[in-house]
Amino acid sequence: MMMDSIRLFLETRFGGILDHSVIQRLFIAMLLLVAARLLLIFLKYVISHAESRGLDSSAKPLVYSLFSYCIYIVTLLLVLHVLGVNTAGIVALVGAASLAVGLALKDALANIASGLLLLFLRPFKAGDYIECGNIKGNIIGIGLFNTTLRTLDGLYVSSPNTSLWGQPIVNFSKNPLRRLEITVGIDYGDSPEKALDIMRDVVATEPLFMRKPEPQFFVSGLEDSAVNVTFRAWTRTQDYFNLRWKYTAEIKKRFAEEKITIPFPQRVVHWTNAPQI
Repeated sequence: MMMDSIRLFLETRFGGILDHSVIQRLFIAMLLLVAARLLLIFLKYVISHAESRGLDSSAKPLVYSLFSYCIYIVTLLLVLHVLGVNTAGIVALVGAASLAVGLALKDALANIASGLLLLFLRPFKAGDYIECGNIKGNIIGIGLFNTTLRTLDGLYVSSPNTSLWGQPIVNFSKNPLRRLEITVGIDYGDSPEKALDIMRDVVATEPLFMRKPEPQFFVSGLEDSAVNVTFRAWTRTQDYFNLRWKYTAEIKKRFAEEKITIPFPQRVVHWTNAPQI
């Protein structure tokens, strides 16, 4: 009698849940969720090891975000379909609401589109030093909505993808070679040829300066208080800043040793019709 009562209670309260079709649907839904989770783990593994196949490390966050969102959406629709929910109605509802969502999220969608363009056209890669507008720094990664950079003083900058895509980008790391140019102003009473000979001697002693194209040495301008002498020489991009700092100081030192003056800014004023004192 008691067992019959318990069985009747369970059938009354939980009969729908114990129905084989419901259990089967729930089981399939759980399998879909587990499969989606495993697929995300596999996706992360593939992307993390895809750099050897040409995928730049800066693009990894964007690629993972795009594929993971696709997996989430497809899994959700499949689970709802398995549970008996009319997914066609949901898709139609999403389609009808897409215009309103697009208008509300136009900036976010523009960032996604700009991120995709940056990913496929690749004006820069991870580690490149770029300048775009008032932003300068090394590229860390391209995300779904923004790109992360690290400035030379160690600050992290997160810039919307549209800001980078909508402005000219100067990539200082794209070319493996870069031309170094140093200009120094000397006194009008000093010999420009002597100053240029000192520059030639300085460049000749540095093996990191390339011999082809040949370095150039010339008088580049006549300023108010100085004659500008300039040298140009090509070097590897990675050596550019070290050489610039080193030889700016070295030229200053050599000019001082050879008694060539780097003048202070000055101006001669002629006063016509000045009163006699």
